[in-house]
Amino acid sequence: MPGVSGEGSGNAGRLLVTAAAAFWLGWLLMPGVGITDAAQILELVARHRTDVVVSSVLHLVAAAALALAIPGLARWRPPQAERFVSLAAALLAVGACAIAADAIFHFAAYEMAQPSADRQEMTVVMQRMQTRDLPFVMPGILSWFLGAGALAGGASRAGLVSRWNPRLHGIALAVAVIGGTLLGPLGWARAVGLAVLGLVSASLAWVGAELARAPDA
Repeated sequence: MPGVSGEGSGNAGRLLVTAAAAFWLGWLLMPGVGITDAAQILELVARHRTDVVVSSVLHLVAAAALALAIPGLARWRPPQAERFVSLAAALLAVGACAIAADAIFHFAAYEMAQPSADRQEMTVVMQRMQTRDLPFVMPGILSWFLGAGALAGGASRAGLVSRWNPRLHGIALAVAVIGGTLLGPLGWARAVGLAVLGLVSASLAWVGAELARAPDA
């Protein structure tokens, strides 16, 4: 396959598929996607505590798989897109840290929503986590999206995937902006959020699948 070389890129591809699947499934199980109100988040978590724990574990799996994929990505040197791939590997490494940190946030929400916890006090803490504490993880989350986009662009330039792969990121951005504006106020914020995350995850899994099946990967 054109543009594919580098020892370990096949394993990196399989790990990328694992990371993408675990990442999106983890968000699918999270009841508070697209919701920022602290009291509402705690209420939803309290009703779906098992789902939240499984979601957190899946995100830890995603972070681990993504981190393990980085060395293979770093050794993949497609001549047409070496800079794209190198940038993607660096950004996704930071993104893996952010996914793991976010998983711990979800574990914290699980504990805060247990029946014996003081809901009023926990709501104050959750509000801080959703506002004052969020900037600590936002750069890493942004790195995840930028890294996935850079990898999509590099894989397309290398001929590994079609141009529709990076276009998925443009579609995701349009869904986030337009869908969030029009459908968010109507109670469709969760669906919009899952669609955005699904498109980005699909792009990453697509690249991973092509890397994994490349004959010299």
